[in-house]
Amino acid sequence: MLSPTVLVDRLAVDKPNDVWVKSPVTSFQGGTGWEDITFSLLKNAVDATSDFIVRQLGPGEPDEVLAYMGINDVRYPFVILGALKAGYKPLCPSPRNSKEGNLALLKTTKCSKFLCSEEFFPPIAKLSPSMPGLQVVQVPTVDELLMPFTPTSTTTPTGRVSFADHETIIILHTSGTTGLPKPIHIKAGVFSTFETITSIPTPPGRTSTHCSLLLTRLVLSVTPFFHIFGINFLLRSLHYQKPIVLLPADKPPTAELILECIIKTKPSALASAPSMIEDVCRLPAGLSVLSTLDFVFYGGAPLAEACGNQISEVTSLYNGIGSTEAFFMPTLLLKDPKDWQYFEWNPEAGVVLEPTEENPNLAEAVIKRRPDGKYQFAFWNFPELQEWRTHDLFEEHPTKKGLWKFVGRLDDIIVLSNGEKVNPVAFEKVIDGHPWVQGALMIGVGHFQAGLLIEPSKDHQGDDKEEFIDKIWPLIEEANAEYPAYARVWRSTVMLAKPEKPFKRASKGSMMRRATYKLYEAEIEKLYKAQEMAVEESDAAGQSNADVQELVRKAIRSVLGSRAAKLTDDANIFQLGADSLQALQLSRILTSSRLKCNAKTVYDNPTVSQLAKAVSAPEKDQHPENAVSREERMSAMIYRHSRFPKLASPPSPPKSPPAAFNVLLIGSTGSLGSYLLKELLDTPEISQIYCLNRSVNARERQQKSFDDRSLGSIPPSQVQFFTGETSAPNFGLEFPHDFASLQQQTDIIIMNAWPVNFNSPLEAFEPVIAGTKQCADFSSASPRKPHIVFISSIASILNWATVRHIPEDGSEIVIGEDWDPDNSLPAKQGYGESKHVAASILSNALNAGHINSVAVLRVGQLAGAAEKSGVWNRQEWLPSLLKTSTTTLHLPSSLPSPIDWVPTDLAARAVVDLALSSYHRSTTTVQTFNIVNPHMVPWSFLVPGIQEFYSPTRKIETVPYADWVEELKRISPTATDQQIQQMPALKLLDFFEGLNEAAAASTGGEEGKQVEVRFATGHAVAKSKAMAGLGGINGRMMRKWMEEWAF
Repeated sequence: MLSPTVLVDRLAVDKPNDVWVKSPVTSFQGGTGWEDITFSLLKNAVDATSDFIVRQLGPGEPDEVLAYMGINDVRYPFVILGALKAGYKPLCPSPRNSKEGNLALLKTTKCSKFLCSEEFFPPIAKLSPSMPGLQVVQVPTVDELLMPFTPTSTTTPTGRVSFADHETIIILHTSGTTGLPKPIHIKAGVFSTFETITSIPTPPGRTSTHCSLLLTRLVLSVTPFFHIFGINFLLRSLHYQKPIVLLPADKPPTAELILECIIKTKPSALASAPSMIEDVCRLPAGLSVLSTLDFVFYGGAPLAEACGNQISEVTSLYNGIGSTEAFFMPTLLLKDPKDWQYFEWNPEAGVVLEPTEENPNLAEAVIKRRPDGKYQFAFWNFPELQEWRTHDLFEEHPTKKGLWKFVGRLDDIIVLSNGEKVNPVAFEKVIDGHPWVQGALMIGVGHFQAGLLIEPSKDHQGDDKEEFIDKIWPLIEEANAEYPAYARVWRSTVMLAKPEKPFKRASKGSMMRRATYKLYEAEIEKLYKAQEMAVEESDAAGQSNADVQELVRKAIRSVLGSRAAKLTDDANIFQLGADSLQALQLSRILTSSRLKCNAKTVYDNPTVSQLAKAVSAPEKDQHPENAVSREERMSAMIYRHSRFPKLASPPSPPKSPPAAFNVLLIGSTGSLGSYLLKELLDTPEISQIYCLNRSVNARERQQKSFDDRSLGSIPPSQVQFFTGETSAPNFGLEFPHDFASLQQQTDIIIMNAWPVNFNSPLEAFEPVIAGTKQCADFSSASPRKPHIVFISSIASILNWATVRHIPEDGSEIVIGEDWDPDNSLPAKQGYGESKHVAASILSNALNAGHINSVAVLRVGQLAGAAEKSGVWNRQEWLPSLLKTSTTTLHLPSSLPSPIDWVPTDLAARAVVDLALSSYHRSTTTVQTFNIVNPHMVPWSFLVPGIQEFYSPTRKIETVPYADWVEELKRISPTATDQQIQQMPALKLLDFFEGLNEAAAASTGGEEGKQVEVRFATGHAVAKSKAMAGLGGINGRMMRKWMEEWAF
């Protein structure tokens, strides 16, 4: 590669009077002006600088490093080029580095010579005591270096003519957001590639984004030269001879200064970090001035959506992405200006989007080496690699395939104490869009709920906190609406940054997340140690019913956030979107006001009116005689969704099964769903499989799930994926012909999509219950009258022992495999009730002749996989029990019921067996199967192995199950976030209490002994080879699961 200094020498001869840079006039008085620096002046300054370096420090030895730090003026290019000419490798530390960061860079690069401008001489000189031998020299002023200079043969070096592509030409560094900055050696090959990047091939009719940036007439660059973004514009000015405009370096860069510069110098484009562009947008004349530009280019961080939308209305808005390591990743100009937030990569970039394990809807951009790699900058810097993992996360456009929006970094992810993961970037950018906000930082790492730290803009740093939050609250509500419940920010977790402690920011203006966390560590901990996320303290004892109702209403509004807009005193909060975490939060708020309330109280009384009465009434009055029974609630819901008009003709008789079945699998991406899909693929009788899921990138998510479980590849020829949900008309499919095609082709429907939440009330499940009716209608309208296989639960029949009689002789209770419509049979929880209601709707559809056959599979406890890979979900009750026991060092010596679990992979095999064997076997009755393990073992059989497994690090003692639950009940009222993280069973306390109550209910017979309850499986065993071959849970399986959990 031709040396940049030789290029400068040639330009000074070929184009001496062409403008290189429009630079601020340093001696201008009473305002700001700009003067042209030509290529001949640039050569003069580079020669003067290299001569100065040699006279002060001597010529550079091979690979010797020379550092420079200064204000962001033309001396940066002068020193970078002058150092190369003097034989050095220039190192450009950021002025924002800490002392430790600079020392680390100097030591790592073996740099003992440091140039700096006057402003940085004192702090750089202070490095000398920590680094003996460090030479610190102050460089001349801009005016002095631009003075006419005559080279001498003794001190003015001529420099190298060329560099090999693998040689280091400049050293930059990482931002140091996760520790000390690390040097990045930029190779000459990067500069060579830059020289040819405008020739990069593009698809027909498309244009490269960077061609526009590199070839436009004049760019106002608000980018620092010590950053790769600034180096980009230095190279642009030399290789493409397109000038840039610089802001005055002796003044802070402000939005007002940018506008003045645009008006006076008339550039064709602005290139800046997003924070400055957002400031410009807030000025009254900002958008008007920006409209005079051909385009605005930003990079380094996301731009606030409100600001971007405004700019895209008045001029073109281009988005760039890159890094010090990978320079930039070539992209294409987008077809629709409204898509300005998205990237479409040029195929030459080799960018592949790989779904993440934590959230399959997000993907990491990975640069894969192409055969020639001609336009892939990263592999010049890292020639030994075949791929470069950017750690940048993206989300695909909901409707435009191939367009990806940056949503954060892998290391941005916030992990809450309950194990939920939150990507904070999109939330923060919404808040950043408010003119009163300088910056927003989501907090909550290791805590129960997310919070928000806001840095007010300079004009509002002294504002009253409550008034400030009132002003921005609508934006917080807007952001909350796009996030799941566990990630929403409540008012009580919003805090303001202190003026004396501004957010830590990297050189490109982006927030340094971890450094800012550290800066506010004490304040954040104090926030969470206070009454956690509660509304203002109130003592409700002795208040009137109206006051209590107002308090409850206020508490519910604070928990629901933006969804409270639809709240009425009789609205069910779970139908408005509340979940178990919010139920727990609400109970905490009311408890802090001296009202007796736990999460179960909220589940049982899910409206403002009901909850106010429940928490204010004496305990004996909390269950009034005229309350609607749960059986009546189930009956009403069954009726609402069972309105099947009578058919003119009777149902078709059972027909012979087809030679090969087409299966619609509803809910394929979860644990059981993944194993079901694998079993269907491995079953010769299955032809085509249609997977219906809510996620838009289900195929990628499914393949990731397969990869995690070592299940192989998904053949596109046999499996089709559709995005939708059964509760929506036409299953919510985008194209009507897809729905019609499914109706024409489907032979079997496997209904496997159901929310698993043992705390939610029946009403919270109504959307999926409505979807059950839609599935019946789908089957009714299909010419093939597809067989419906409903994945139910033993929870739908778990109250059987209470409702039916207990044998007086103390013999075991056997729950059979017959369909029973009795509404008192489900467990007293919304989940089991919802499964019973759905099965009842299907039974009514069958009786009305709308569908030809139904199989209800009551699935028991699914364990981890026995034969295949895949971690048993750590959030479920057994992993939660064990995790909690490793903290309390107390393990239940027994469980209320024997172990009749079925490994998930084997359960999937049984489901497919039964789906085929029950196909159109009956048109009059619901076929029912119990998928539980026929070979029960007592919990005590597994306990010694559990104790032995954990014995190297902790001694766990056994206690009676009732005592174990009582210990949790003692801890629960005052549990901290950290305790909940270490003892996740606290979140399932109602569930564990329910197991105890169920065991007590099955006490009878002789001397009140507990009667063993088991499930009949003869029908399932007879129809399924997998069920027939199932063995009991053993110590080997248990050890496998514990190793996978790694508690």
